[in-house]
Amino acid sequence: MVELGCLAALDHLQWLRTGARAADILNCHQSTISRDAKKCQRIFGVTLTKRACEWRMTGDDSLLSAERQIHQKYRWDHDHPLRLDGQHWMRDDYEPLPLQGWLKGNFNYLEYEQPHFLLKKRIIDAWLCSAPEHPGDANRAAIQLCSMPCLLTVKNNHPLAALGPSVTLEHIRRYPLLPLPEQSFPIFASVLHSLGLVRHDRSLMENSSLPVEDLLIGIASPLRISLYGPDHVVLPIALPVSIGDVLMVPSEFADHPRTRALVEQLLDHLRSVSAGMADLQIHQQAWAS
Repeated sequence: MVELGCLAALDHLQWLRTGARAADILNCHQSTISRDAKKCQRIFGVTLTKRACEWRMTGDDSLLSAERQIHQKYRWDHDHPLRLDGQHWMRDDYEPLPLQGWLKGNFNYLEYEQPHFLLKKRIIDAWLCSAPEHPGDANRAAIQLCSMPCLLTVKNNHPLAALGPSVTLEHIRRYPLLPLPEQSFPIFASVLHSLGLVRHDRSLMENSSLPVEDLLIGIASPLRISLYGPDHVVLPIALPVSIGDVLMVPSEFADHPRTRALVEQLLDHLRSVSAGMADLQIHQQAWAS
């Protein structure tokens, strides 16, 4: 068994992407991160290489995975700091929130593959993502925190904004949606496809006096519509899909006191920031398998 600090250096480097960021959150020198990460790689016979901005592990990591499982249980049961990360659209809501006993990551993921990988490999301990796209994973518990409708938004000067309450799906189909990260939202993308919202009228775009970016239709939620700024309005069209925030943790810690405490803090925060939002439902009993 390697020391907690040694494996933590390797984990934080792979999680946070840079030695400087890992050193900052672990309150040590960057040289310590480099030295301990290399030591762990030698001990377990693996190699970290960077591809597409993420650290990838090569070699047989079965012993390393077993060690991570032991270290993770020790962190949970002995009040050592736990590791939380989330998707980029949740950053403004959750990243500034003080959570005692938790270290927060970069909160800048656009896709689901990497954070889900980090959770499966026990590099992180919890992950905030969104329904209905959250992974179905028998070894990870999905605790839904809230549910809300999906909104379409445009700039104030968009032709659709001028239509007001008379806007229809047929009107909306003429304009392009803000592109989604490829293959990251298959369930949501299938809903858009079924509504015919994946194509647009190219001639209308070419003949418009507005730049293309002003004609894009954005996708938002009641909780995060403010991210678009005051120059956007919500279109009065309801999409047939419910979205929401989900906390995922390893199944064996789903009912752990530290999970319950975290969920209650997140729910209290959601109640505070959602005051007056009639179309946002906070899940009072958020435990799910």
